[in-house]
Amino acid sequence: MFKSLLTKAGILLTIFSSGASAEPQVWLAKDNQRQFVLMGSIHVGSDALYPLPDAFNRYWPQADGLILEANIQKQFSMPAIDEAHFTRKLLPPSDIRTLRELVAQLKLSPFSLLESPPWLTAMHLQMAQSLALGLTPDKGIDQVVFNRALKENLPIFELEGIEAQFRLLSSLPDHGLNLLQTTLNEWPLLEEEMTCLLTAWQQGNNAVLTELSQQVALSEETEQHLLIQRNYNWAKQLTISPQYQKGTFLVVVGAYHMMGEEGLPALLQKQGFTVHQINSAQPASCQSGIAKKTSGHRP
Repeated sequence: MFKSLLTKAGILLTIFSSGASAEPQVWLAKDNQRQFVLMGSIHVGSDALYPLPDAFNRYWPQADGLILEANIQKQFSMPAIDEAHFTRKLLPPSDIRTLRELVAQLKLSPFSLLESPPWLTAMHLQMAQSLALGLTPDKGIDQVVFNRALKENLPIFELEGIEAQFRLLSSLPDHGLNLLQTTLNEWPLLEEEMTCLLTAWQQGNNAVLTELSQQVALSEETEQHLLIQRNYNWAKQLTISPQYQKGTFLVVVGAYHMMGEEGLPALLQKQGFTVHQINSAQPASCQSGIAKKTSGHRP
């Protein structure tokens, strides 16, 4: 799999249930006036993902708000797309043949995918794979906590919004060609990768998640655009935005945004917060085919 937006309307990190006895990681970042309870989100899923970790749920009654990447109920407008940026214009002929074969396998419309920009074509392909595996957005963690917050009148804040996320994708220097080619080239290995990611996520194994996040085929430019720059922006918002200056806030964003030295917990620690993981982890004994294939190589 690869680094992504990990939103309901974005590139998806999909998973299976492993029945792990440990929990997904939960971090607590705090200073004298406030505390953030952070958990990585999986944006499509099944009933097997629940209940969520006790380390997260026990802060819910005292929370002053839920912070998500986007408020998924807000209306938004898709940016206009130039025909020159359609998949059929940008994807090399050999990759178009691969795409047509995959589309036939998934029973999708080749016309709609070829008439979309590459980033949107990649999203459609991954969503189709998720649905085929019995995984749905309504069982994704961000959707579930969003619904609970609505039901219990807990204030909901967003770090960027769906429209901003679409603008971000549409502003990729290659219009998402790298995302689409990665999807096509790694497709046979994605199911194995998903299984490993799930095991690591449910067991809270940061080492395996970090290793997987580092063994991806995305270009450095795409990674910076979709992941690293956004992490820095979110850490700045949590630190200086007036609405977050006092209280307890639950923060649920894509799982890969939590990983490594430029992940959200690490960046908050650099901003002066005391940060530590507040639940346990156990080894996840899996290694994905992509990790094996790309071990030792960064594009």
